[in-house]
Amino acid sequence: MGTKRPLDSSGEQTGRERKRQKIKDAREIQTVLSSSATVVPASALKPLPSSIDVVKFVEARAFEITSMQTAMKTTKNAASSRVWQSLPRHLRRRAASHNSRRVPVRLREKAKKEMDPAKRKLLKALIAKAGKYKRLTRTETLQKRQRNKRWLETHIWHAKRMKMENIWGYRLALHPTEKSMRPSHRAAVHGCILHDSSYMAIIELKGELLVLKRVLLRVCGPLGISATAARFTNGSRICYAEMYEDASYPFGFISPVQVIWEPRTSSSKHTKPTGGPKSTETETQQGSQKTTDDNRRIWLRLHPMSYEKASRALTNAVMSVLELERLAGNPSVAVEIADLRDHFCCFDLIGPKSSQVIHGALVLDKLQNEEQKKHFWSRLATLRTPAGCSRGMIIGLHVHDPRLTFPPKNAQIDEQNEQQLFVITPTPALATSQLWSEQVRTNLQKPRFTKQDLDGRRSKQLVPGTPLVPLRQDDRVPLLMMQRSLEPPASTALEEHEYNGPVMHGWTVITPFGWGMAFLSSLIFTGSRVGGLREVKSQALESGMPHFPDDFSGTLFGDESQQGRGMAAKAKWDRTPPAKRPSYTSLGTISPFSPDWVGICGVTADPTREEGFAGTQRANKAPVKPWLFYGQNTKSIVVELIAAEDPSVTLLDSLNSARGIRELPKLELAASDVLKGALILVRVEMIDRGVPTDMSIIYGLETTDGASNPSPNEIVGYITSGGMSLSRGKGFGIGTISLAKLLTFIKRQEYRTHRGLTLLIRESHGEIFRKALIEIV
Repeated sequence: MGTKRPLDSSGEQTGRERKRQKIKDAREIQTVLSSSATVVPASALKPLPSSIDVVKFVEARAFEITSMQTAMKTTKNAASSRVWQSLPRHLRRRAASHNSRRVPVRLREKAKKEMDPAKRKLLKALIAKAGKYKRLTRTETLQKRQRNKRWLETHIWHAKRMKMENIWGYRLALHPTEKSMRPSHRAAVHGCILHDSSYMAIIELKGELLVLKRVLLRVCGPLGISATAARFTNGSRICYAEMYEDASYPFGFISPVQVIWEPRTSSSKHTKPTGGPKSTETETQQGSQKTTDDNRRIWLRLHPMSYEKASRALTNAVMSVLELERLAGNPSVAVEIADLRDHFCCFDLIGPKSSQVIHGALVLDKLQNEEQKKHFWSRLATLRTPAGCSRGMIIGLHVHDPRLTFPPKNAQIDEQNEQQLFVITPTPALATSQLWSEQVRTNLQKPRFTKQDLDGRRSKQLVPGTPLVPLRQDDRVPLLMMQRSLEPPASTALEEHEYNGPVMHGWTVITPFGWGMAFLSSLIFTGSRVGGLREVKSQALESGMPHFPDDFSGTLFGDESQQGRGMAAKAKWDRTPPAKRPSYTSLGTISPFSPDWVGICGVTADPTREEGFAGTQRANKAPVKPWLFYGQNTKSIVVELIAAEDPSVTLLDSLNSARGIRELPKLELAASDVLKGALILVRVEMIDRGVPTDMSIIYGLETTDGASNPSPNEIVGYITSGGMSLSRGKGFGIGTISLAKLLTFIKRQEYRTHRGLTLLIRESHGEIFRKALIEIV
């Protein structure tokens, strides 16, 4: 047994001894001692009085009573809690136990007394190491930590409050440190929740209008409204489409994409950039030159995981179009492709109060003379929900530095003078913005005044707390606002009932790079909740929409994401003791960690076939691997397949017809192979009990009574995202099933009910089969 640690030579008490002395002092009750302590003989004692005056008795013993109450309180506090433990949970900080600056000012003095004096141990190795790092600035140190990933501008703010993870080449926030999901759901439904989506990639295409249209027709899906329609090419609305490999539809799906056209207006040449004092006359000519039909620009906003693949697909499409132009006698045609991933900061605001949050956090530049934009800004404050705006409308604005009016206040809706309709129509003039000018964005990458400069101006205000008056040299920031709705596209219902699930609406705000924290501080100070990737996926699930890339089975990045999650689940299962983990062999689960689409579809994958292979004469010999049939008109095509005598031939004819509209060659593939490899996305809603989780198995029924459990041969698909839907109050999920097997089940009457198509769901680690309704996305 080792000897006890001796006391220091200075005679200083140890921490345990100081704590004991502190508790002992707190437990002592002070008393008033008589100045002359004399012994009174027993004969001099008088008998006790028969009655006393309570008031005089209490006043005489007031000191003793107060001392006893103080001792009771201090004893309890000294023995059981410290200052930082008395704070509510939202005010507690991680280092509050040893850093007094982490607690409110009113409690700092008391916190300092509770802390032990710091004893620093100086070692030679540490001294040399400290000297080395003194030569690095804080900026250099932060840049050194970003060697294998990128940080967003708001990274430090998120890192203090959220769980972070390296994903897609960035260090992104997964979810807040709070455990519950309900506050985030309530904010999305009744308030406002913000997500920093600056990690989204943006690719710019610049060239002639007809050439850009032909490029988009080769890479965008042909189902639904085309991105080259007039309602989108004038720049007043954003187009949501699907991106494929060059001329490879329906194979080679890359990712969903947002197409934004630069507004085309005749008055743009009179617009002056308002990027602050750095703007020059040359910048005015470059940033606001007239946009004609012969020279247009497009922004393609897509997922960062698919950037490299999308960039190669666009390059191939541009080369194909330019080759056709040269053969037609136009050798001077050119298209520019630019990477704009580090040029913008983007914020997604979801919720009915997102309009009031934006209006309260930002102040419109009074030098902006467009009356249409001023009218929109005045109506934005009274907009009860962004659902009242036209879908995908774009608004270009110029606002003052949001730090000048900090702290902001939310705009309030006037219930008496509130108008019933939001009658502003999307127009190119409303969507014009100097954010399209590269020179303006470059000048605004660094704000002219730092926060310290603005605080110095604020300290000179006669009335504390009043907003700063914008000066001529203050920055004017251009931005884009885009209406955003999480809702399925209008389609023909497969069942007798239409989709009546919840829908979420909001705005997407795009600002120049360098203004992330300035806008974030103002947008969240008004009470907006901040969410991470988990909240974004939850919003898509509640709205009945698939989330990329997790739910896009049969695609390159969807399968890659599912394989990654499967490897993590397999590693966790291997670490669990056999007695504590499910036995998938006994349960009959063939593929418990990742979907086996090759086995479900009954096709054989060809390793020599490249992704996005369009189909040639040798395609008849190569089998078709699983592919995702996804688009706006998917439901209507499935309805046609149900009534067709040969669904495989009808499906191939529909695909070739869509390719013919885009001037693409027909697919030289066997019709049976195309149908066999097709996968479709479905919404799954539990009828009674049960909650579908990720990798839950979807079964069909071969018998009408359903008395026996289905066999593994009756598996038709998997749930890729599932859980308890807070808005529906029941289990809900997004899944993928085989189109060929779905058509087989639909033709059987026992699968059809008055509520829709019924199939069975079983969790991969469970034994119970539960009925659920499915609906095609």
